[in-house]
Amino acid sequence: MLLNKRASECKHSKSFCVALGGVITALVLLIMFCSTLFPMLDYALPTYAGFLMVIVMAEAGTGWAFMTYAACAVLCMLMTPDYQANLLFILFMGYYPILYVHLFKIKKKPLRVFVKLIVFNTAIIVFGLIYTYLFAGTDLFEGMEKFGMYAVPLMIFMANVFFGIYEVLLGRLIELYTRWFRIKILSRK
Repeated sequence: MLLNKRASECKHSKSFCVALGGVITALVLLIMFCSTLFPMLDYALPTYAGFLMVIVMAEAGTGWAFMTYAACAVLCMLMTPDYQANLLFILFMGYYPILYVHLFKIKKKPLRVFVKLIVFNTAIIVFGLIYTYLFAGTDLFEGMEKFGMYAVPLMIFMANVFFGIYEVLLGRLIELYTRWFRIKILSRK
């Protein structure tokens, strides 16, 4: 993992970090607003928005990335109307790219995978409970009536399959950002 070395420190001024956090927050809000225009992307757009936290972490450090995530989470709930996408961003997609980099400090791969699965499954179960009981007018399992009592385990299984794909893609995107974009486009090492 390439961000571990520089994820905790900031080599830039505070004004740069604040400006970067503001720009990334605005981009996250724009992406989350797009979930209203394109409702079929309810699950994809929070994923894209969450990746922007990697940029803040690479350029400004983990502390600034968590502060940017917190600002995005509050503003998303206040300003964007798609609560399903907002919950996904707040409960998992927003902070997980930051956590992803730090989970590589766990040397034993089976333990690291177990911790990642615990974090993901806890977030998905909390998402399901909040969405089911807080937003009672909508059905999270709409269209899965034919699966009966197997609908919930099937959804959790499919979510874990998505998580496996997401893990691979997140790692590749972080490498692409650090090995190509930062060097070729931003002229930074």
